[in-house]
Amino acid sequence: MVRRTYQMAPPFLPEEEDYYVESVIKEGQNISNQLRRRQEEIIRKKRELQEIHKELIQMCSKPDVELLQVRTEDLSESAQRHVPQPLVPELPARPMSGLMDWLNRFRVTFSFNNEVSSQHIRLFDDARRLTYEHGSLHASLDGGTSKYFAAWGDQSFTSGKQYWEMLVDSSWDWAVGVCKDSWIRKDDGILDKSNRDNFLLVCAKQDDHYQLWTTAPTTPLYIERPLGRVGVFLDCDSGSISFVDVAKRCLLWRYDDGVCTFPVRPFICTGHM
Repeated sequence: MVRRTYQMAPPFLPEEEDYYVESVIKEGQNISNQLRRRQEEIIRKKRELQEIHKELIQMCSKPDVELLQVRTEDLSESAQRHVPQPLVPELPARPMSGLMDWLNRFRVTFSFNNEVSSQHIRLFDDARRLTYEHGSLHASLDGGTSKYFAAWGDQSFTSGKQYWEMLVDSSWDWAVGVCKDSWIRKDDGILDKSNRDNFLLVCAKQDDHYQLWTTAPTTPLYIERPLGRVGVFLDCDSGSISFVDVAKRCLLWRYDDGVCTFPVRPFICTGHM
């Protein structure tokens, strides 16, 4: 993804491209080591919890008088200490020289004057229910709908290159990108596996952290959450869409060439303003 982005814009320096790729590889190795250590910690704590379970089984066979003298708070605190905290891997954002100057050559303006009925959009609650089990993505997509403001652009794009920016700074949950006209008239969830009518960058608040996703297919992104403005670059000629952290001048995600072969409109959905 990084090399394709550098190749599509001539002003970028080859030396910076190599440095960027090497940095991503190093960060990936660092995260891999953290995950390995966390796995070892989970195995160790699992054994400790098994010992606590044995103690509880033995305790159940004691006379009632002795059971009344047992401090259950101590056992509860001990069990809590053995529960490992989740590790949320996150790659740092790295600026790309000349990226914003190049993208601004294709800036377009339009209006969001077609509001989507918010009660018919399943989005952020769907994202919060997504989990990975044994390397596969699982989701519960029947939890109702979310009440958020959503709208799409007043024009569709079929050719050329277009770039625009969306302000998401004050939102807990948001989604920006492009969607097909036919999807707007359907009641499909954005994160449904069968949905290939929208290409979005989705941010959903999960407990005390934020998780980024892309759609078509649904993919988690382990990168820093952008603050302020998110740039959307639509290349109809190559059939690709890219998302940019404007403040940090870095690429967040780029779809492969040829994924978008139909007219699309800009789309935005925000919540908890």
